[in-house]
Amino acid sequence: MSGLNPFLESVSNRFFYGYILAVMSLLFLIACGSGKRSETESNIVVNSDTAVVNSLIRKANDFAQINFDSMHLYAEQAYKAASAADFPQGKARAKAVEANYQRRKGNYDKAISLGLEVMKSYDSLGMKEESVRLKNIIADTYKEMGGEKGTKEFLSKGLELSRQAERDAEKMKYVAGVVISLNQQGIILRDMSKRSDRKDLMDSALVLYQKGIKLVETTGEGEESLGKLYNNTSQVYNEHRKDYATALSYLNKAVDYNSKRNNLTSLSFNYGNISDVYLRMGDHDKARQYAQLTLQITKQLNAPHRIINACNQLTRVFKKTGQFDSALYYKDWSVMLADSLNNLEKTAQIAEMQTKYEAGKKDAHIEELTELNEVKNQRFWLMAGASLVLMVLLFVVWNQKKKSQRQQKMIAEQSDRLQWMMKELHHRVKNNLQIVSSLLNLQSYRLKDEESVSAIKESQLRVQAMSLMHQRLYQVEDVSMVNFKLYLTDLTETLMRAYGYCSDDFDLTIDIEKEMLDVDTVMPMGLLVNEIITNSFKYAFKEVKRPALRIKLGGNDRNLVLDIADNGPGMQSAGTTKAGFGTKLISALSKQLKATYTVDLSAGTAYSFTIPYTHKKAA
Repeated sequence: MSGLNPFLESVSNRFFYGYILAVMSLLFLIACGSGKRSETESNIVVNSDTAVVNSLIRKANDFAQINFDSMHLYAEQAYKAASAADFPQGKARAKAVEANYQRRKGNYDKAISLGLEVMKSYDSLGMKEESVRLKNIIADTYKEMGGEKGTKEFLSKGLELSRQAERDAEKMKYVAGVVISLNQQGIILRDMSKRSDRKDLMDSALVLYQKGIKLVETTGEGEESLGKLYNNTSQVYNEHRKDYATALSYLNKAVDYNSKRNNLTSLSFNYGNISDVYLRMGDHDKARQYAQLTLQITKQLNAPHRIINACNQLTRVFKKTGQFDSALYYKDWSVMLADSLNNLEKTAQIAEMQTKYEAGKKDAHIEELTELNEVKNQRFWLMAGASLVLMVLLFVVWNQKKKSQRQQKMIAEQSDRLQWMMKELHHRVKNNLQIVSSLLNLQSYRLKDEESVSAIKESQLRVQAMSLMHQRLYQVEDVSMVNFKLYLTDLTETLMRAYGYCSDDFDLTIDIEKEMLDVDTVMPMGLLVNEIITNSFKYAFKEVKRPALRIKLGGNDRNLVLDIADNGPGMQSAGTTKAGFGTKLISALSKQLKATYTVDLSAGTAYSFTIPYTHKKAA
């Protein structure tokens, strides 16, 4: 245990003190700069207004692909607001989102019970399109319940409900609902094919998928299902027709579609299927990489059903590569989760398993005692013929070796536990920062003053910059280092979307020579970059025909050189000569980094920072 102290101290002091200082500096300057609101709200303020209810429901559905807990939070707030406004349609929609949330979390009984309750409300209120979507959600819940334990009754229920939804959608000429229903039926038919070994069901599923894709392409409706249709079509080509090239082409379309929309749940399906294609093709390295990527996303989503699929895929990969210990580890994990989601074991079965386990333990104990007796007899004759000195020396060596092994094992376990704790910490901090960002976003709806709304939006973007940092930290093995290039790319794309710019109409150059940097340097440096490029998006490009932004990080083993330049009219021309909040923040963060910097206004605005960097060598 004592061997871990230097490591604990270096990680804790370097990260936590640097992070706390950066956050305290940011919060202090925000308090001084905005000053118009000192009250902190611990809960989302909800107006009893139908427009607010619908807005909250949209936000809940937006989070259905990226953060289930946020999805649940907004559904609860929407239901409270709908109740206060006496808005029955809003209450029904909020409950439908909650049913989908329970399905995502693997609480199938709650999901179906709540879904059937909402179905009655939809029918009484005449909400026909919502009813079609909800029927498919319930059908998918039945599918997941039947999928893990092979229960055909659940699959049949799901198939019939989805077919009913298709008939309803056709009657009302609701094309998007027809597409959703076709996709859901294909999914269930594929599962049925696996359970019954009926290959014709795979062909039927492919017909349904292709019909759905054609409907989207010809009508332009139901596009939100396109990524799923591409993914599911690939599975038929992969599992049934063994056409791996076609399968990969559809999967690449699905990844492109879902990446643009940040659909993490759908991406977890895509990457898992890509892993399976490569496994069948014999490319085990790529199969393992995509399976591990699937597990990372499903753990981030905290989706038990998807984690099971990822574990099963990793089990298959490691079996193929002969790594049976790893295969057993992921198999045990998937079985544990499956049992917790589908608690269908009977008491008699459990008792029988317990009896077999106890009997096995007794047999093993008897065998162990027999072996021990044999070893004792051998040792007796050996010791009788050995000298006392040799016996003492052998005992000392043996004892020291065992002690060393125990210490090494303890150090390894503590190190792994610490790494896990640090990743979990970063994950929780990221989630909390996302909630803060959402609260700021909701708060901006209540403000009428344009300057106040702008200040809240800038604060939200700064919080998002820190959230991206923590997301990068819990996705890598070494929680003390950050890939600054990937972080900077995510940050720039986020700000570009936030200020309404499209990458096709924008010249963005990111040149990072030193990618891996320690976290206490990257945290303030990321906030610094965020502030400067935010100013560029706000002020520099209003009158520029083709906006351009260049970010470069170079230097040597002693200093980092960070250059940020835009092609705007320059701060003086843009009327920003007064030292505002952003300028103060840039100055404060530069002091924290002990950096010197210059600003060139001759051709746009160009910052150049020289940052001391001698405590760790950059990659």
